[in-house]
Amino acid sequence: MLDFKDIRINRVDMIEKFVAEFDITALRFFETIYAGDTIHYGAFKVKVYETNYNNDDAPEEIGFTGYTNLRLRDPDGNHEGGIGYGLTIEESLQKTTAYFLDLIEEYKLDKGTGLSKEDFVIIPYDEF
Repeated sequence: MLDFKDIRINRVDMIEKFVAEFDITALRFFETIYAGDTIHYGAFKVKVYETNYNNDDAPEEIGFTGYTNLRLRDPDGNHEGGIGYGLTIEESLQKTTAYFLDLIEEYKLDKGTGLSKEDFVIIPYDEF
């Protein structure tokens, strides 16, 4: 049987295969982020995809990319979430989670106050 990493399709730059999902709980972290006593989101999901860059010149360019379902909403209404790359599922999970928590801390510093429920949005399961 042909492995998806060996598939080459003209006009296709990249193929991603969903390989893992993790539930991340960070209540102690979020206690320091929110204004007030309510923790609106204390957990989030990370989905990890294996990537084939569909490139015969560099077939070794296969890795893993993680994405968070919880996103920050900036003042313009745009959403930014965690993303991380790695050579293994575990490395992409670690980098995605660390980047997202750093992003939240930076956003809180820029805002100058604790965050609220309105600063976040959860992306529907089938959209990330």
